Amino acid sequence: MWFKKKFLIQGMILIGGAVGGLLLLILVHLLPLAPMKEHVYWSMDMIEREFEQEEVILGHPATLTGNFTDCLMLEHAVYSYEEHGVLAQVLHMFRGESYYEEGNEEGWQPGESLRDYLGGASQPREVEYGRYWHGYLVILKPLLLLTSVNTLRLINSAFQLFCVGGILILLTKKNAEKLAAAFLFSLPFLYYVSSFASLSLSICLCLMLCEILFQVCMDEKLCRRGRYAEFFLIMGMLTSYFDFLTYPLITLGYPLCVYCYFHMDDKVEKQIKKVLFYSVEWGIGYAGMWAEKWVLSDLLSDSHVIQDAWENIRTRTGSAAEYSRLEGFFHVVGRNVKMYGNWCYVLIAVWVIVFVAICVRKGKMIRRRITAQIGSYALIALYPFFWYFLIENHSEQHWLFTCRILAISVFALGAGAAGFSRSSHGTKNEEN
Repeated sequence: MWFKKKFLIQGMILIGGAVGGLLLLILVHLLPLAPMKEHVYWSMDMIEREFEQEEVILGHPATLTGNFTDCLMLEHAVYSYEEHGVLAQVLHMFRGESYYEEGNEEGWQPGESLRDYLGGASQPREVEYGRYWHGYLVILKPLLLLTSVNTLRLINSAFQLFCVGGILILLTKKNAEKLAAAFLFSLPFLYYVSSFASLSLSICLCLMLCEILFQVCMDEKLCRRGRYAEFFLIMGMLTSYFDFLTYPLITLGYPLCVYCYFHMDDKVEKQIKKVLFYSVEWGIGYAGMWAEKWVLSDLLSDSHVIQDAWENIRTRTGSAAEYSRLEGFFHVVGRNVKMYGNWCYVLIAVWVIVFVAICVRKGKMIRRRITAQIGSYALIALYPFFWYFLIENHSEQHWLFTCRILAISVFALGAGAAGFSRSSHGTKNEEN
């Protein structure tokens, strides 16, 4: 009976999320395009300078601004679609494309296409990008109605800073200072220093920050009402709705660490089952919301989005080019880890090791709860490597930003050490 009720609730959430997401996209597509075009045009000087060189910190490619994808997002936000209709545009996301060389379809760049479109130049073809929800437009379009892309970067940086500050304050109020420290140690591994400059590469970061803010505020209610499963389900749905396939795993890994810190079971098997159960819930939300977009597109229009999506799934989950599955895995891991091979991350790694050592030194009483804690955090720390194995082709091609999911391992290590100290301290107090 409980399972049937849970199944119905979550089914309603999935269906409601898809319908609500579609309606929101339709509404923002009714906003006037002229002011948006003008505001994007004001920022073209900055955008053009990043066509060739888009590193925030030169010499460090992982600090890229994501100009390639950002220009796609901007053109989708301002593209005229009168001949298609609002619903067709929402479902298929049409845009124009320009080429470096006439007739060479492989030579296109989104930045060139955006510049040509805003300048009124003729474009050789119109394409569609229907396999994603493009939910970011729900926020991007209203903002572009008011201001330029340059200002959006300032807004983005302020929003991220306020969210991080809010998380640290709330964790401190809950006497979780060591968890707050572990969270801070992990931020550089997300290349937080450059996230403000990218629309596309800040989506998952902003979602994760908002998720933890909500989680810390509502933790007691979520547990008392037994709604943590729905919480992870909805977060998977939101990630699928707003994000391209960038580094979505952080919207699962980070809140799992926070959950384990505040809710640790004495039994190892039970705790690991919880971690796996909530991971499955997130996966159902993530994959389910995506699948609903494909089904809606094919049902409401004459398209083949499901077929296109399936072909891309097969490609992205395939092995790295010119490697067997296992060889490709080690190649992908090496390529992603390489992004942290500089003195900045060596020093941060030393600080993390010192932090862990201090926590472990204070935690001398090892009992079943601590064993469960070590097991659950170790599992979460391995999630990035599972991802690299399953999504090998994508992780090999886009290592410049897929490397960021390794921050989950850093946070899991730090949060586990913080929880170890906390559990041991609690055990001492119980004995006294």
